[in-house]
Amino acid sequence: MHLLLRDGALLPAPMPLPVDAAGARALAELYAVPALPAGAVHVRAMMNTTLDGAIRGPDGTSGPLRNPDDSFVFDVLRALTDVVLVGAATVRAEDYRAPLGRSDLLEPSRRPGGAARPALAIWSNSGQLPSSLDPDQPTYLIASPNSAQEAGERAGLPPEQVIPAATATAAIRGLAERGLRGIQAEGGPSALGRLAAAGLLDELCFSTTHRTVGGSSSRVLVGEDHAQAWEPESLIIGEHATISRFRRTP
Repeated sequence: MHLLLRDGALLPAPMPLPVDAAGARALAELYAVPALPAGAVHVRAMMNTTLDGAIRGPDGTSGPLRNPDDSFVFDVLRALTDVVLVGAATVRAEDYRAPLGRSDLLEPSRRPGGAARPALAIWSNSGQLPSSLDPDQPTYLIASPNSAQEAGERAGLPPEQVIPAATATAAIRGLAERGLRGIQAEGGPSALGRLAAAGLLDELCFSTTHRTVGGSSSRVLVGEDHAQAWEPESLIIGEHATISRFRRTP
């Protein structure tokens, strides 16, 4: 892998990023969550896509899109975040048993909140979560105020881990109030669409797998219309994927 763009500027020459411990440290520094003022949050969206814009393969999951470059980047980024935020359909379709992050980046903690592992926050009004989730994983449920109590009981979570939220803004505020201020949203499209429409995404990050799959896969963002400009922040070219990062234009 080679870094071509950093801090919005082209490098004089491509910078090698080996897929090893040294490369992981360099990537962690590149993607480090900025220092946050009291009460502030940083919301990063990270998604895998194909060259033809698909976010799922023929089996309906992102599994066929994964590759060594993609896995390397996701593993590093999950070591930098306080909480991985996902919709219930994504949790049911994908493997979210233990999104710990790369082991050699966990001590000392690089998360804004300083925890040893990221929490998992799931958007679900039903509370129907897969049994495969790690019981030791700090897990929060975000549900509409009318559904929150019943959904929390169905999910088997204590009340303090259930966040009643009628809007995306309320959901993010609920995470922040629990000390989870570095937030990585990993889908699905409706969850990201809610965040984008509310102007809550600070970064859009993509791993674009060097393949096409055709079909009728959803777009990355699905939801209400919105108009938001983005600035390129960094660009990495790998053998299997192109890793791009955009910051929201003020």
